[in-house]
Amino acid sequence: MAREPKEGEQGKLALKERGWGGARKGAGRKPKGPRPMGDRPATPHLARPAIERRHPVHLTLRLMPEVWNLRSKRAYRVLAAALLGVREMGLRLTHYSVQGNHLHMIAEVETRSALSRAMRSLSIRAAKGLNKLMGRKGRVFADRYHLVVLKTPRQVANAIRYVLSNTRKHMLERGEKPAAVTFDAYAAGPAEHVPRTMRLLPSALVLEPRTWLLGVGWRRAVPT
Repeated sequence: MAREPKEGEQGKLALKERGWGGARKGAGRKPKGPRPMGDRPATPHLARPAIERRHPVHLTLRLMPEVWNLRSKRAYRVLAAALLGVREMGLRLTHYSVQGNHLHMIAEVETRSALSRAMRSLSIRAAKGLNKLMGRKGRVFADRYHLVVLKTPRQVANAIRYVLSNTRKHMLERGEKPAAVTFDAYAAGPAEHVPRTMRLLPSALVLEPRTWLLGVGWRRAVPT
């Protein structure tokens, strides 16, 4: 036989059934848009981390699926012009790797606001140029840029290897067998940073590093 609720219990049960308080299913900011790979949400719209001039940054930009391959000569020329165009805004590009549907960069920048302005300008320049090339209108980049601030020699060494070897990484993921030394015409960085498994060409897009981490510190995390 069911027990009669004591005085005051009924109100508590009613509040519990209404489900007030706590996280609700489906609540919160929704992903901003599709990603080219189709299996990940958009970059979370969180506050950007603080930036100091002594810390390089690793930046990633991803394209919408219908945008042409960036590793075609025509698309690459458009992107290169956009990268040169934002140099005067304080974005010092030191390393990059252009893939078919995304771009990796390591750069030096003075402040977070300078980085925001430069990346906004880069996105606009590249989007206008690529849309003109393709004869289309609409969104070019899948979401806002992804940012990692590099604060330690280990982080910097890992980022250098990841960016400059990115083509080889994707070849292995596709099940391809790269040569012992892989040539990549769409990546560049200081000669001393290029992994032994990669052969890269000099590029007018990149500048010599100024930060201690990129100039000297990264060596502390590399076996001798």
